Amino acid sequence: MIKKLKTLLTVLCLIFIMQSCKNYYYLKHRPVAYNEDGNSIHDLKISNENIQFITFSDYQINKLNKKYIFFTTKDINRLLQENIKKPFSQQFLFMYTNMSIYNNLLGFYYEDTSLEDVMKDYNKTPDVSLENGVLYIYNFEKWNIIDIYRKYYGGVVRFINLNNPNENDPQYKKFHREVNNLFFDLNKNLWKKNAIDFQ
Repeated sequence: MIKKLKTLLTVLCLIFIMQSCKNYYYLKHRPVAYNEDGNSIHDLKISNENIQFITFSDYQINKLNKKYIFFTTKDINRLLQENIKKPFSQQFLFMYTNMSIYNNLLGFYYEDTSLEDVMKDYNKTPDVSLENGVLYIYNFEKWNIIDIYRKYYGGVVRFINLNNPNENDPQYKKFHREVNNLFFDLNKNLWKKNAIDFQ
């Protein structure tokens, strides 16, 4: 009996340690290429496919500078449970700008999920409809969040953009402009309907 109890305690301790080590700093990005404008071209592996995603050159991957990371693991755990009821299947992205006024960006893939499922879970009309995607803007605790979903093969990809809550950015204009330029200028080819200048 004591041996079984010790084994159970050991297993529980291991599970606790593994959970406490979990974070959302995805550091497995492939090497970056550059286009003629000096912007970074990322091949993001999602399920068994790749998606090309372009960023400005100040977006950081595969390294951590906590000065520019505006969240903790617990924050993202809560955010991921806020609107979508289904757990994500895969994380494929973590980036941040090396300027405090801009963006922390995470990417998740939800297998066997449709845009209709997403809209049902949010229980509100999207702020922007992109035909092959939807965009929601909302406040969550101390952050302004821009959630962008796109149909992708057997599911949806979710891009979560978080602002710096300590930055002086009235009405989130700098943050929204950054997300707008990133998703609807540099990556306009991802969308059937563009949302340039969303508010």
